[in-house]
Amino acid sequence: MFKQVQNVGDEIGDEVKKYMGLGVVTSSLFIDMMEWWTTRKDVFPAHYHMAADYLGMPATSTPSKCVNSMGRREFTVARQSLSSSVFIQMMCLHS
Repeated sequence: MFKQVQNVGDEIGDEVKKYMGLGVVTSSLFIDMMEWWTTRKDVFPAHYHMAADYLGMPATSTPSKCVNSMGRREFTVARQSLSSSVFIQMMCLHS
């Protein structure tokens, strides 16, 4: 009458075991990490989404403290009525 559903936590645990069983991937050639995860997204769906989130972020060498202080200098009390799009454009022009 009732179909037994496997717990989602069990599925992720199984996926982790499969992933850990792969071992270290080595190659003398360049490995495109997004392509590697894309070809394995059916085997490791949760890991694929996590990898896409992290690998999809652009790298930056600008410390967040520097960016925040630039914003503080531009967004003063006198400029609080600026729209967000104008503020973003100003920050891009200054960078």
